[in-house]
Amino acid sequence: MNETLTVADGRTQLRMERALAHPAEKVWRALTEPSELSRWFPAAVELDLRLDGPISFTFPDGEDDFVEDPDNTGVIRAFDPPRLLEYTWGVEVLRWELEPTADGCLLTLTATFDDRPGSASFTSGWTICFDALDRVLGGSAVPEKDYAELHEYYVKAYGLDQGEVLDDGSIRFERQLIRPKELVWSVLTGAEAAAIGSTPPAGFVAKGIEPGPVEELTEPTRLAYSSPQGEVAWSLRDGNGGARLVVTQAGPAGEYLAAWHDLIESLAGALINQR
Repeated sequence: MNETLTVADGRTQLRMERALAHPAEKVWRALTEPSELSRWFPAAVELDLRLDGPISFTFPDGEDDFVEDPDNTGVIRAFDPPRLLEYTWGVEVLRWELEPTADGCLLTLTATFDDRPGSASFTSGWTICFDALDRVLGGSAVPEKDYAELHEYYVKAYGLDQGEVLDDGSIRFERQLIRPKELVWSVLTGAEAAAIGSTPPAGFVAKGIEPGPVEELTEPTRLAYSSPQGEVAWSLRDGNGGARLVVTQAGPAGEYLAAWHDLIESLAGALINQR
């Protein structure tokens, strides 16, 4: 598997390649026939297989990867069997290409989307789907991979663990996590209780920060407190495959970027073994 993450026309573009020991025609059927898609694709698919044909996606038990924009419909934008299939999924664009090789074919997926902090989730999910596709096609020796380990690997590979210093000197981290926000909150608070007017639990405080009293508290989605080093706010919401964390500190706060990075990555590491 080869993965690259780039920016094209202001949008994030993920490109993934997988060499398959199967002819392009066989792989094409797995990409386009609903009965075949149901064996490896992350959603049930209904489609009118033609240029400009409609397509829809349904998740089992009402699950939905598009938390903020639950648009599970699309349209086929390119159709050239058995070589090219491109369609939209909400605002995302998925482009599937097949190139014959001496041993089978090369499958290339190019996914275009806006949620760059979710890139590790998308890559991990598609990696697992590609493995399932290979097994469906007859590659029974393909081992199943652990989503959590994959996700944290791609976070580091893409630099998605890095925060940013904004123009006003404040800092901001946006980090996709692998567990739901309720579990993340319990890990952050530990044995301590968060309360308005009290010092925040240690899990919310980076090295070098002198925490003042909690000023905002909505469990399990928001905690903010004052500090001589600048007001700190933690926010959690549903993301792709787990909670999406945003941590901010009012500026000037650039000198604390490394401390917040270490704290957030410690949290992410602790979550791997949590269920």
